[in-house]
Amino acid sequence: MKKFVITILVFVAIPLFLLVGIYLWTDPFRCLHKFDIQDIDAVNREYLSTELFLRNNSTYHYNSFIFASSRGMALNTYQWKQYLPDGSQPFLFQAWSETVTGIELKLDYMQEHHIPIDNVLILIDIPGTFDKKQLSTGAMTIKHYVFTGEPKWMYNAVQFYNFIQSPSLVFRYMKKAIRKDKEVFFSDTISNDFDNTNYLAYRECPPQDSLNYCSALTRGSFIEKVEHMRLKEVVVSDPLITPRLEQQLIHIRAILDANQTDYHIIVSPAYCYTNPSLNPDDLEILNRIFGAERVHDYTGENEWTIDYNNFLDPNHFGKCIGYRIIEDIYKRDNEN
Repeated sequence: MKKFVITILVFVAIPLFLLVGIYLWTDPFRCLHKFDIQDIDAVNREYLSTELFLRNNSTYHYNSFIFASSRGMALNTYQWKQYLPDGSQPFLFQAWSETVTGIELKLDYMQEHHIPIDNVLILIDIPGTFDKKQLSTGAMTIKHYVFTGEPKWMYNAVQFYNFIQSPSLVFRYMKKAIRKDKEVFFSDTISNDFDNTNYLAYRECPPQDSLNYCSALTRGSFIEKVEHMRLKEVVVSDPLITPRLEQQLIHIRAILDANQTDYHIIVSPAYCYTNPSLNPDDLEILNRIFGAERVHDYTGENEWTIDYNNFLDPNHFGKCIGYRIIEDIYKRDNEN
């Protein structure tokens, strides 16, 4: 019996140690070793954003933040900076599938560490920001341990579990490590803008249908389905803001008030024939908490959302719309 148990343990231990070694060697999610942000792919966007922020903050002294999900790819901090007071240093704090809890954790961290929060844009997605699962354990969406307060080893344990769940991922990163492939991630190393190719042209609205960070395959599939999509009725989302989420939003407002932050809440546009618009009840809650003049709802059927050329896919709007959103917000802000 003892020999049988030892055999079983050896049978389990050898593959496990092998997988641990591969994980340590390949560092698939770039959370073990220091990395060059220009030499890696997207992996966990929150982790990359947070690491860049922690490295750079003592040099650049960030005081203005855009909190956004993947839809924040279309926003440009260099354009936003034109509308901010002198001395503003913006940073795109982007996380895939960002949630209310993720935004709240980041603001709590800044408050606790006395980081100035002078200007803020919060990008809300329907329904993602109000998702029932506010704290994901997925490889691409797990929150950085500096915000959750969990030890680094626990974060890596979860990521190791995510790694071994996908054999294709194991072989993919082994192949990359052997070939020493250099991945390219177009992210500005100061502002964290997702694509820095518009760095020098930020004063001009990018062309419609900006495809420089969109997969041609994804884009082609989207266009093929457009005519069918347009036959669908534009619908309104079910109410998404639960009492608990409402309390979290109130807490976010309290942090912004305590820091005398100039802020705006953006409910992001999506292609209206495939995505619901914000529920009126949720809009009323946002208006009551943050002030109607600071809540900008771009969902539903409008001049931007009916034209598929403004989108990279049904969910992600292009830079042409990101530019116009910032322009629209601050034009109205100045009028008030």
